[in-house]
Amino acid sequence: MNRTFVTGFGAFKSIAENPSATLAESSGRPHTVLEVSYQAVDEFISSLSTDSFDRLLMIGVAAKRDRLTPELFARNMIGPDADVRGYAPLGYIEPMAPLLLESTLWTPEVLSEIVIYDPHTKVSMDGGDYLCNYIGYRALATFPEKRVGFLHIPTPDRLPMPEQMRVLQMILEIIERSV
Repeated sequence: MNRTFVTGFGAFKSIAENPSATLAESSGRPHTVLEVSYQAVDEFISSLSTDSFDRLLMIGVAAKRDRLTPELFARNMIGPDADVRGYAPLGYIEPMAPLLLESTLWTPEVLSEIVIYDPHTKVSMDGGDYLCNYIGYRALATFPEKRVGFLHIPTPDRLPMPEQMRVLQMILEIIERSV
């Protein structure tokens, strides 16, 4: 059975309607939309049962990108930007832990299909230092036996939502048929 769980994020900064929430909700998979806060991410990760999913696809918006971007790594770092609650825990996510964790969802086979078949995708090795990177790192550290990956998406003015939905469905089909 293919059990993929999808997350998106809610509003933050100038993003009143977060397109990652729209994609998570329209994915046709079990999903949740998280508040853009470190506490909300930690609560979600700690409450997620390993028996409830095989794959975890987390989605977040990257305003300057124009493609859907699988993130190959999550870095053990938090930048200076505060979350929606005003909390800014600058530094390491987990002191004394690895500096990088590699995605377990974006295998070479999956990536080759995604990138070859759609010009609206591009692989990235820099998930940033905000909540997108944070949730990616926390999920990879917490669920090493699961297929876990983060996908950055553009704003709808850079790539319209119908096209993003089409590409997301293609990505979901590819990751769900891969071993």
